[in-house]
Amino acid sequence: MLAWRKSSYSAQGSSCVYVAKLPADWQKSSHSQEGSACLNIAAPSPHTIALRESDEPDVILTTTPATLGTFIRAAKAGALDRLTESR
Repeated sequence: MLAWRKSSYSAQGSSCVYVAKLPADWQKSSHSQEGSACLNIAAPSPHTIALRESDEPDVILTTTPATLGTFIRAAKAGALDRLTESR
């Protein structure tokens, strides 16, 4: 069970943002080198994958295994390469 709390950035009223800490066992990616800037991944449930960058552990991206798989296959196939061409 997640312990939800109202974000300190939410104003009074009905349009509030609630946050919860994911109960997860974080693992460092085997592709991350020693030091900072490592990718951590966790699977707090069978339907949720959580990702975070070690330098900002409070910023967590959640997705489904299927969506993450689609993203990884697209990246491996080069479908996302055009996103960095303008830099």
